[in-house]
Amino acid sequence: MFKTTPLKRLRELRWLEMLPANVDVPAVFDRPGQVVPIERATVDEIEFALVALARQQSDLYRLTGALDDVLKMARRQGACGADNAILAAARDLEGGK
Repeated sequence: MFKTTPLKRLRELRWLEMLPANVDVPAVFDRPGQVVPIERATVDEIEFALVALARQQSDLYRLTGALDDVLKMARRQGACGADNAILAAARDLEGGK
């Protein structure tokens, strides 16, 4: 018999310490979305959760890229601190000061 649960044993590994207690499984075909305890999650449920997380990751990557571009454009126009970033970035886009 195990002294600890299988999940606890997995979390003892440095790269698996972030395993969540639950996974968000999106709606698939006629099944509604659900939250499943990780200890009961099937391989398919984890894969569906990963697909949804990959989409979120992609959206976050695009968002951070867009915000970074606005910041760079605003900085090129000399904007700092409480200056309006969008106005400065738009000036940069138009090529002026």
